[in-house]
Formats: sequence, C-alpha cells, structure tokens
Amino acid sequence: MEIEYLKLIKIDHDNNNVAEEPLNEEGNVRDYVMDIIGQITDNAGDRRFVFKETEMTMRNMIDGIINDRDREGKAMSIAQRLLQKENDAQQRYHNITEIQKGILLVAYCMMTDGGEYKMVICKADYTEFIEETTGEKKNGLPTKKKIFKSFAANINVNAGVYDIGDIVTYDVNAKQSKYWYDEFLDLKALRNDEENTENAFNYINSKILIPIRKDYKSDYLLLWNLTVGYMRSEGEFDMDHYADSILAAYHPQQEGLDMNTWATKAKELPNKYKFDRRFQKVPKKIKAKLKTEIKLTNDIDLVIKDNVPAIERTILKHLGDDGTKYIMVRSEEGYKYAERLENHDENQE
Repeated sequence: MEIEYLKLIKIDHDNNNVAEEPLNEEGNVRDYVMDIIGQITDNAGDRRFVFKETEMTMRNMIDGIINDRDREGKAMSIAQRLLQKENDAQQRYHNITEIQKGILLVAYCMMTDGGEYKMVICKADYTEFIEETTGEKKNGLPTKKKIFKSFAANINVNAGVYDIGDIVTYDVNAKQSKYWYDEFLDLKALRNDEENTENAFNYINSKILIPIRKDYKSDYLLLWNLTVGYMRSEGEFDMDHYADSILAAYHPQQEGLDMNTWATKAKELPNKYKFDRRFQKVPKKIKAKLKTEIKLTNDIDLVIKDNVPAIERTILKHLGDDGTKYIMVRSEEGYKYAERLENHDENQE
C-alpha cells in the first residue's frame, strides 16, 4: 500500500472550527496513521452502500481528491461538512449522546500496481491521537477502538478513468449513526433490512445450523432456538455479536462440537453470500418453523413445532429413585392431561 494523498484535520466543536494537524514524518505520527489506514483497509466493514443518485456534494469532493483537483481545498471542505453535520446531530440528540471530539483522516491510497486504490475517510479519537503521536500513551486502546467511524471505497483506475466499487462503513456505536452515512457521506444502503434479515438467517441456517444437526441433534435444537430468538427480537443484527455471544459462548451438550470453529465460519458468511454484517432486523421476515420429532418410546414422540424460548428450562430430565429415566415438559395443559389420567386410574380401582 502506498499513500498518494493524506490529510489530518482536527474537528473542534468547542471553537466550532476545523484545523489542519501537521503530519510529521518523524516520531509516531506516521506509524499511527498507517495503523489506522491499515485497520480500515483490512476491515470488511459493517454495511455496503452506494452514493445517492440525487446528492452529489460528497461525491464531488471525493472526485476532486481522486483526480487531484484542489485536494487541499476538498479535504478541508469535507471536514467543514462533517463539523456541520455533527453540530446538527448534536442539536437533535443532545439528550441521548455527545459527539466525540476527533481527528479526521482523509486518505487516497494505491493498493496495487494494477490500478486498485482506496479512498478512506475516518474519524478517530483525538486524545488517543495526541497521546500516540507524542509518545505519552495512556489509554492503551486497541486500534479498532480508536476509530469512531470510517468510510472506505474501492477505486479502480484504468487509463486515467476511475470507477467506484464496493463502499463500506464502520461505526463503533452499537447502532450506526445515520448522520454519518446518510447526511455527511450522502450514502444509501445497498441492501435493505428485509433482504438482509432473510439472507442472514437463511445462510446461518444452511451453512451453520444444518451441518451441526448431522452429528449433534440436541445441540442443533438449542442453537436453532437461540438463533431464531435472536433474529425475531427487535434491534440490530451484528454478525460479530451473534458469532461471539451466541455461537462461541454456547456450551455443547455433546462432546466433539467445537463452537469456536463454527463461530469463525459464521463471521465469513456476509462476505461469501452478500449480506451486511450489521443492519436493523425485521423480525416478521423470519417465518421458518422448526418441526423436530424426538422418539421417547415406541409409541410416543415429542414433537417440537417452533422455537421454544429457553427450551432448556422447558424440557428437563428426571431420574427416579429406582434409576428410571423420565422427561419433564413444563406445560399447564400437559399437567391437566396427566391429572385427568391419574384421576381416571383412581376411579378404575
């Protein structure tokens, strides 16, 4: 990777202005910047976007940087635009959050000799930047935590003409900030939430859960319940959260099931099968129903027709004093049925 253009600009909300930060080749500044750019260019991003057809402001600024037309002026205009959009967002959401003071990084990087470039716009932690670049490191944040928000676009250049390929964003917040991608960057999501919800569940089911079912039926049942419960709940889908907090955190009932391996496979699904890593779930799109039959005796099957929240607390084992093994199912209707059977048996005596 070779940096063709780079600008660092402080976004100063206290004084309501933007100011260029000197980029010294000596010390830690270059290392810090390269660390940030490397993190962004290597990151798969959270969601893919395209530029809005009706909004040209940000696209024109980026066009100027790519084509080397007043790069300095375009970078400062980008910073001024971010300051304005952040001020507007702070006014709307002042009771909810406070916009972080940060350093804006604008970079245009050549990735290969074959005409592949990346355009990077990133807002990072200003305090972290000062500590890193002066050698007075205190916070010890990992690189990913230094980055509040980022934008990366693949640029292909052929005979002096460029076209924009994949555009991805990253946001450290649990929910992506709309002012960043919609108002500041003039982007719209490439895929809608309904499509993402369906695709994410379908590929998790077909590439993770069903393969587990082959050798680990009881674990499959529990994992299917956890997954459907997660997908049918309101809020944001986050593949890293699902993989780490549901798959990797699951304790298998059967030996030999390595959940870390499956969690890793899950994290690869968005890139392989073209859905976003983060999006707002649309629970009504999860229509799949589970019908699992568990043989209890030659004459009795337990039929599970859909996901059962906390199924491990609904179906329980019981070992009698004489060593006889039973299954217990928490059920008001089942209890009444068993009670009627008991009364009928007493009446027969």
